[in-house]
Amino acid sequence: MIAPDWLRSGAAWMLRAGILAGALYIGWLVQGWRLGADVATLKGEVATANAAAANARADQAVRVLEAERKAHDGMQAVEDRLTKERDAAKNEKDAFIAGVRSGAIRLSVPVVGPVPAGAVGADSAAAGGAGKEARAELAPAAAEFLDDIAGEGDDGIRQANAIIDAYEAVRKALNVQTAKSE
Repeated sequence: MIAPDWLRSGAAWMLRAGILAGALYIGWLVQGWRLGADVATLKGEVATANAAAANARADQAVRVLEAERKAHDGMQAVEDRLTKERDAAKNEKDAFIAGVRSGAIRLSVPVVGPVPAGAVGADSAAAGGAGKEARAELAPAAAEFLDDIAGEGDDGIRQANAIIDAYEAVRKALNVQTAKSE
């Protein structure tokens, strides 16, 4: 029994179509597996890159926090030194004023006295006599007033120096480059 031509040609066509469909299906499966492997590889690379970036951010945050801590410690050291200097200056001033008030310390200033009638070309610095300088003693209140003025100036200088020291401590701790003009 021989199959009719139309059946033979249809069967061949169906066989060819089936083979083509099978080949396409197998190609699609292989391509899916390959793409799946590529996607998995890319996901792994992205995860690795994200982990590396997170580690870098964490390391940078640690460095920044360490620099901030060093800057804070430097400023605290400057503040502590300023406090010690102020306390020492206050103690010294209190001892000085106590000595002035008790009369143990006497302050005087040079004065220009009247020139004797018979002196020709007398040196005004030596108005008190031969080799002696004329001096006037300050009252304790005046000495205390002058010491207050000098103390305020010294405090201002200490504060300015502390500001400069604090700036330098922060600049060094944060590793800031300053522009130097030439």
